[in-house]
Amino acid sequence: MKDTDQLAALLPPHTIPVAERMHMPYLGYHLLRETLTNALLGDSESPILYWLGKDIGRKIPVQSSTGPILPFIRLGLGQLDLVEETADAIVYKLSHTIYNYQTPERLSRALSLEAGIIAGSIEQWKGKDTSAQLEIESSSRILIKVRTQK
Repeated sequence: MKDTDQLAALLPPHTIPVAERMHMPYLGYHLLRETLTNALLGDSESPILYWLGKDIGRKIPVQSSTGPILPFIRLGLGQLDLVEETADAIVYKLSHTIYNYQTPERLSRALSLEAGIIAGSIEQWKGKDTSAQLEIESSSRILIKVRTQK
């Protein structure tokens, strides 16, 4: 049985291997995330990115709490590590080299996309309303706490 690529619902499947082999500068992506989203969305940036992230996350099939980890790496969203899993919550640590150069205030707005993606993918897996909350202790300690309604 052929495995379906987790990202196939987000991108044309035939383009994924090609894009993954490209070695492009990160600066263009950073420009889009920093300047474009902030300019277009203004004060609504955080909630819109979270909503968009949830929509994207629901399209990424996962089978466990570790399911979002590889898509995060493949999409260049950062290193996602599972910190804790209980009956009530899942906690991830998110890290990326670029975070060291951003203020906690900026990270709390911009990383709403990543929080939404995690919430959406876990919601898709569990079949229950799910939310994710960012906890930014420092640029090197970013936690995303996920809660699913009972």
